[in-house]
Amino acid sequence: METLVPLNDATAVVVYSHRIFYQAVRSTVAAKLMAVGLRADDKTNFVQMFDETMKGPGDTIKYDLIPNISGPGVLGDSPIAGQETPFTWFQDSFIINQQRQAELMVGRMSQQRVPYSMRDAGKTTLANWWKEIIDIATMNQLGGNTAQSNVAYTGLQAAVAPDTAHWIFGGDATSEATLDSADTFSVAQIPTLVAMAQGTLTWPIKPVVLKGIEVAGILFLHPLQVKALKTNFTAGEWGDIYRAGLQGGQITGNPIFTGAIGMYENVVIHQDARVPYGNNTQNTVFDPITKTNVAAPTSLGAAAAGTTSVARAIFVGAQAMAIGFGGEAGPNGKPLRVRWYEELLDAGNQLRITAGMIWGAKKTRFNSEDYATIVSSTWAS
Repeated sequence: METLVPLNDATAVVVYSHRIFYQAVRSTVAAKLMAVGLRADDKTNFVQMFDETMKGPGDTIKYDLIPNISGPGVLGDSPIAGQETPFTWFQDSFIINQQRQAELMVGRMSQQRVPYSMRDAGKTTLANWWKEIIDIATMNQLGGNTAQSNVAYTGLQAAVAPDTAHWIFGGDATSEATLDSADTFSVAQIPTLVAMAQGTLTWPIKPVVLKGIEVAGILFLHPLQVKALKTNFTAGEWGDIYRAGLQGGQITGNPIFTGAIGMYENVVIHQDARVPYGNNTQNTVFDPITKTNVAAPTSLGAAAAGTTSVARAIFVGAQAMAIGFGGEAGPNGKPLRVRWYEELLDAGNQLRITAGMIWGAKKTRFNSEDYATIVSSTWAS
């Protein structure tokens, strides 16, 4: 005899909330970037996590940057009065909000109203949706994709375009609209990104140390930018990246290196199809509701904006993005990260499962400047 677990049983709610979170969120790009062997809330992670709002009320998360003081100091017996360096700080903030997705399972269920197999099916598909939505938001935020106005695809707050000091272009182009087929991504841009990060920006972008290896940053490339690298056989191009590729032992098991395609100038290179790319008719996805192709959530907008065949490579250093989570009251009195809710419809013939989460993400900016990201726009066709 089978044991039937009723709708929204306390045990099922807790179990499937945890399963959704672990299967979805823990495998996202953001999760990998905040799990480099440190605590997820450590400021030296590429992505810093905030979960204070999971333990208490509030929908706004604020965090500070305290710049290092500078100047020559005071020599000898000269009076210190009037020579003090003022203590200053900059603040950034982002909001968290609720986002939900539901799945409708249609079919006569007889006496077995909510069999575990249907819960498992719902868990898998909803977890995959959550992973995708967070990954899309991560790339749209870090890439400053202002063409995406729906905050459901940008971490629940509007994306902010890269500032001029943190935005470069391939070849001799000076804007995305002036890129052409000669301005593809090349190895030469990586040392430029590192030099900018460590020497020319107002706020140097901090590296992250992983098992004794100093990683200057992580570079996300669109697959077409990776194609440009791999099909360039000029001396000093992809061949050198390949020879300086990942070495076993030192980085085995670290999530930062999982899926990486190479390492060059101490920059780990990742390929990610969610890197903002192309115009609304060039970068499309299939919409199962309308059964048509529509602009992908990571599209850079209309062709008239000069976005055709443009991809935005994204270089990130320590504390490039902040992500926060709220809490959902659980049946045992403890907060859950994901709200799992089941309900029967149509006289018990349909099962609707909803997975909701309170969260938010934002590219880190202080004093109206990007803090730890550089965008490199290149031609990619």
